[in-house]
Amino acid sequence: MSPKQSYWSRVKNWASTLPYLGKAFGAIKTAGAELLRLPPPRAPDDVANTKQYEEHKSKSYMDLKMAFRDIGRMNAIVETLGRDFLTAMPEGAYVSRLGQIAFLFRRMHEELANENIANLINEAQDHQKKDPGNWEVWDKANLREMETMYRHVSHVPPDLMERKARLAYEGRRKHRDVLKCDDWDEARPFLEDMVDLQRRIADAKILKDNDHATDAPYQALLREYVPGARLTEVDALFDRLETKLKEILPWVLDEQAKRPEPQPLIGPFPAAQQMWLNKSLLKVMGFDFTRGGLYETGHNPVEGGTPDDTRLVIKTSDAGNFLDSMKSALHEGGHGIYIQGLPRETWRYQPVGQDLGAAMQESQALLIEMILGRTKEFYRYLAPRVEGLFQKFGDPAMTADNIYRLKTRVKPTLDRKSADEVTYFFHIRHRMRLERDMIAGRLKVKDLPEAWNAGMKELLGIEPTTHAQGCLQDVHWFVGKFGYFPAYTLGHMIAAQIHDKMKREIQNIPELMASGDFMPIQQWLAAKVYSQGRLFRTDDLLMEVTGSKLTPGPLINHLQDRYLEAA
Repeated sequence: MSPKQSYWSRVKNWASTLPYLGKAFGAIKTAGAELLRLPPPRAPDDVANTKQYEEHKSKSYMDLKMAFRDIGRMNAIVETLGRDFLTAMPEGAYVSRLGQIAFLFRRMHEELANENIANLINEAQDHQKKDPGNWEVWDKANLREMETMYRHVSHVPPDLMERKARLAYEGRRKHRDVLKCDDWDEARPFLEDMVDLQRRIADAKILKDNDHATDAPYQALLREYVPGARLTEVDALFDRLETKLKEILPWVLDEQAKRPEPQPLIGPFPAAQQMWLNKSLLKVMGFDFTRGGLYETGHNPVEGGTPDDTRLVIKTSDAGNFLDSMKSALHEGGHGIYIQGLPRETWRYQPVGQDLGAAMQESQALLIEMILGRTKEFYRYLAPRVEGLFQKFGDPAMTADNIYRLKTRVKPTLDRKSADEVTYFFHIRHRMRLERDMIAGRLKVKDLPEAWNAGMKELLGIEPTTHAQGCLQDVHWFVGKFGYFPAYTLGHMIAAQIHDKMKREIQNIPELMASGDFMPIQQWLAAKVYSQGRLFRTDDLLMEVTGSKLTPGPLINHLQDRYLEAA
């Protein structure tokens, strides 16, 4: 066959395939159209999340689940960037990292606070009313929390949220620097800007159900950390607790004065060994280090992270006292164990799969750090281990009894973080009053140092001599957490109430603590609290777990039992 004939034969053969190619291209086109109608492919991290992707009769609700999935992913990215900011970020990345985090906060806000989300929520709620049989309890709770999240930010302009994020991360560095130098003049203009920003955000957040007209802006800020909180109810709880604590504190101090003071710890306690101890205790208590880690920082400790990447951050160890580092690790570990126990396998990124807010978060941290972590039995477990770890054999300060007395010594102190369990409330009461007055305009930032000192004198009979001992000591106002402080005392109440119930259902807790077997406690909390996410509101969850709404009674009983008996 000649080259010319070969060429034309190939052309002829190619032409004969055209009808089949046409059919093939048609099939591909049809398949492509079908593919366009399919939901986007699932990412590997979502494969196990059956509830997040489970089909629902309400198309609007399905659209909401996908929208909140993406908002949740962005929030997880911000959490990871934030932990890196505190621990590993090079100094040269500071400015660009501020821009990245602020941008993501703005994008999350724009995705959440838009008219499309509002319309989808309304449509899904209509579907729920018309077809309740297709709405199981978790889906109903998820939709409820979607509406709560939307309503909380829907009227706040995006530029304020972007400004808030940037100022908060600038505030961490600012606080570190002014605290180190005791520099009120440098701190004051920054705090004035922050208070002004918080007022503007609060004014935009005020909802119709406000029942405290004078402090409506502060209540709006409080609800970011304690969802649904009403100031009238918080005030009533705090008033009851304050009255009782003012009654029992003198008794505790009188009884304690009759006994010799505990032996002080004498270091050094090397930082590496302290971190080994901290990590070992958290592992024993149920923290999963395959999904998290413990890190030190020159900044203040911080809770947070995600169930899959829970990076706990504590302040750099003091070689003179291992108990401070251990306290911080136990506290942040309580946060972390709670976060890791959330229903990530089924509801990752959905509102119903998130924690119940700062009060419940603090309850889990304080349950481990203050209530369980300050028992005689815990120190019976701890003492021989730290005696060996730090090579302090025969040191009378390292006995279980002495460490217990060190950790339960009641004495008014200027520093909140080192305060004992009885006087801790007065630190919170003091800060709540001040931030409430600043937001309401009753207290100018320039007058904060004098107001701080006067309040400490009134509540605890002591007065700071430096700004670092006083109004500069906490990072909260520098990062914009106005309304967070009440969560500590509410969390302490919740912790005591849950512990009271847990003691009745796990009757050998002291023996478990003494032997280092924390798993029954962790499993009980996982079943009763962690795995519930936001299925219930806080009071409803407390009713489920304890049979009662929040009350200060169990905390008062706990403090009387421990400190009047142990004084």
